[in-house]
Amino acid sequence: MAQVTRLMVHRADGLQGILTVPDTLLGGRRSEVTLRHGHHETIARLVPMKEANGVHLAGDIWKRLSLPDENVLDVHVLWDEAENLLRIGPLLAIMARVRRKKGQLTGAQAPVFERLSEAGRTLGVLTYVFSPLEIQWTKGTVRGVYWNDERKWTMGTFPLPDVVYDQVVSRRFEDRPDVKESRTKLIRLLYPRYFNAGFFDKWTMFQWLSADDRTRRQLPATTLYRAPGQGTQFLVEWGDIYMKPARGSLGQGLVRVQLAVNGQALYRWRKGPGRTETGVAKDPRAWFEQHHRFLRRRRYILQRTIPIPSLEGRVWDVRALMQKDESRAWKRTKMFVRISHPGEVASNLAAGGRAERVEKVLPHMALGLSAERGLVRRLTRTAHNVAQVVEESSGLQLGEMGVDLGVDDRGGVWIIEVNAKPWKSPDTDEGDERLLERSFLRPVAYAKSLAGFSP
Repeated sequence: MAQVTRLMVHRADGLQGILTVPDTLLGGRRSEVTLRHGHHETIARLVPMKEANGVHLAGDIWKRLSLPDENVLDVHVLWDEAENLLRIGPLLAIMARVRRKKGQLTGAQAPVFERLSEAGRTLGVLTYVFSPLEIQWTKGTVRGVYWNDERKWTMGTFPLPDVVYDQVVSRRFEDRPDVKESRTKLIRLLYPRYFNAGFFDKWTMFQWLSADDRTRRQLPATTLYRAPGQGTQFLVEWGDIYMKPARGSLGQGLVRVQLAVNGQALYRWRKGPGRTETGVAKDPRAWFEQHHRFLRRRRYILQRTIPIPSLEGRVWDVRALMQKDESRAWKRTKMFVRISHPGEVASNLAAGGRAERVEKVLPHMALGLSAERGLVRRLTRTAHNVAQVVEESSGLQLGEMGVDLGVDDRGGVWIIEVNAKPWKSPDTDEGDERLLERSFLRPVAYAKSLAGFSP
């Protein structure tokens, strides 16, 4: 039976090959013990002390285990008596496309990594951020950055970790052959202690959700684009559709096409940040024929537009952030409304949208207080169902996902999209600080559980 204790681990540079621990920690008499940090191991001579204030580790052992360059660590030790093994950690590695300037992380994700690292300190989890391109496989080490006790990033060499939390949010970077190779090796080495690998394909997602009774009735009509005639028929049937690249994200490439009374096809195409193309085709078939090659090459899906009443003339949806914690069960961390920027076809915050509290927006639908409360319960239940179905259908190890839901003019709840790498804002624009902190604590707590360090 393994015993987990949170202790202060001190570096004792004056010692050689010695580990001192409180004599109540290990139990029994033994002269040496195996120490492990991540995937690094070494043997230490054991010196029990009756009133030791935590664990004291010789400087040479500290170096051999590639522990962070600090004098004291507030972490956990896991004692496995059967294996005569003392693990220090857990060691969580956040995999990302790392951007550095003068040793400090830069880019939009840097504040997110700070928050996750602070969550690691709160929970006693050693955390570093690394690029899949900076792994030395023959040595079993990783070149990464660590959020030190001075609240600054510091470069270091760390062992391959206990757990990897995949936060690569660039599809182009993820598609690089060398990145794919590293990810495959890490998954093979760590599974099931590697979570949130890759992105979701929208067409595959529709097939998963439409095959399950828990979710199929809340999906808008959806099909994979194949030919101009098929696309024309779908638009004529529904009159108003969205077209989405199956492997797209952040609202890039999103098209809304509407059938006008005079038979023309009106479209708005989000070509990039701040670039939306608006146009008119003489009829639907002409539009599909003009763009057929592009739509087939990018694998677009066609989806009926849900009749969501506009808000201030803008489109909106509800984002539910679903996460796991040490219980390994799906929980709704927070839920908020995303309202599009004027003139945009997507509500994504990356497309200039803004976030609002659910309770601030729902009264605009004039459903009544009782109906609003029922709607929040149905939104939450739907998000839970989606998370469970996706996890079961994909066979992936998942710790979080963003579920985008629509509410029609009758108060019906629809499943719009599922995001594998939901953006966690490092500020409080989307809600209160308590929920914000929880959104960063939960994936770290989940990693701690996967590593076997939870009671």
